[in-house]
Amino acid sequence: MEEIEKKVETKTKKNILEKILDHKALIFIIVGIIARFLMLFYYYYSHIIFSGRSWGDVELNFNKSIYYPPLGTAMLDLFRLISFGIIEVFAFWAFLWDLGTTLMFYFVLRSFNIKNINYAFGLFLVNPFYFLHNSFSLENCGYHITDAFFFFFLFLALFFYPRKENYARYLFYIFLGISMCVKYYTLPALGFFFLKYLYERDWNELKRFMLSIVPILIAFLIVPILFIEPYLSELLEWYSIGGGTPLYLRVIPIGLIALLFIIFRLKSSDYFEIIIISIIAMASFMIFSYPYLRWFQVIIFYGILVERDFFKFDLNLGIVKRTINVNNHILTFYLSFVGVFLSYMFILFIF
Repeated sequence: MEEIEKKVETKTKKNILEKILDHKALIFIIVGIIARFLMLFYYYYSHIIFSGRSWGDVELNFNKSIYYPPLGTAMLDLFRLISFGIIEVFAFWAFLWDLGTTLMFYFVLRSFNIKNINYAFGLFLVNPFYFLHNSFSLENCGYHITDAFFFFFLFLALFFYPRKENYARYLFYIFLGISMCVKYYTLPALGFFFLKYLYERDWNELKRFMLSIVPILIAFLIVPILFIEPYLSELLEWYSIGGGTPLYLRVIPIGLIALLFIIFRLKSSDYFEIIIISIIAMASFMIFSYPYLRWFQVIIFYGILVERDFFKFDLNLGIVKRTINVNNHILTFYLSFVGVFLSYMFILFIF
C-alpha cells in the first residue's frame, strides 16, 4: 500500500512540475517584466538611501547631450522638458521607454513568423546580456536611453522588413534611416545596400532606397551637423578621442569587416544580415573610443530572429522526462552568459 502511495505521489509531482515547464514561456515573460520593475524600485531606493550616488548614463544624458546625432539630442531635449528638471522623473521616462521598446520586440517576432513566439520572447526578456546592458546595474543606473531610442526605430524597421507590400519596403527604409539619425550604428548599411543594388542591377529597389532614406538623412543628420553648432565639432571630437588609440588603427577592424563582407557575403546576404553586419562593423570602431561590449548586443537579435534547430535529446531526471530541442533561441540565451562574463572582465581590467 505504501509503495502505491509513493508512486501516486511521484506521479503527482511529475505532473505538477511538467505543468510548470509547459508554461515556461509565460513564466519567462512575467519574470522579465517584474525584474525590470524591481530594478526601477532598486534605483529609487538606493538613491534615496545614498543621495550622492551616481545615476550613471542617465545622469550624463540628463545634464548634457554629448556626441549624439541631432535627432537623438532632440529626443533627449524632449525628455528633459517633460521631466521638469527632475532627474528622478527623467530616470522613470528612461525606464518606461526601455520597457516599451523591449515589449515592441514581440511584434518583430510576429512579423518574422517565429515559431513558438512566446517562448522566444520570454527568453529575450530574461536574456542576461541584454538585461545587463539595458536595465541592470548595482553601481548606478542601468538605463541607456539613447540606445533605447535607437532600438525603437530599428525594431520598427525590422517589423516592416519581412512584409511584401510596397509601402512596407518604404517604411523599412524610412525607419532604418531614422535609426541612423538617432545613433550612428547602422550607417555602414548605406554603402552595403548601395553596392548590393548596383551588383544586382535592381534599379527599382535602389530607387525605393534613395527616395526613402536620403531625404531622412539630409533633413535629420546632414543639415544639422553641417549648419548647426556644436554638432560638427562634437562629432569630430568624439571620433578623435579613440581611447588613446590612433584613428588609423581604429579604422582597421571596421575596414576589414566591411571588405570581407563585401567580398564573401554581400551577394548572397539578405537585408537583415546587412543591418547586423553594419552594426557589428560600427561597434568594432566605436569600442576603441568607449570599450563597451553593449555595442555588440545586436548579435542577440540575429540569434533570435534567424531560426535554426540544431539537435534534440531526451532529458530524464527521474521526476522530469522531456525532449529538449536545442535551437537558436536556447543557444543565444546560454551564449549570452559568456557575454556577461566578458563584460565584467572589461569592467575589471579596462575601466
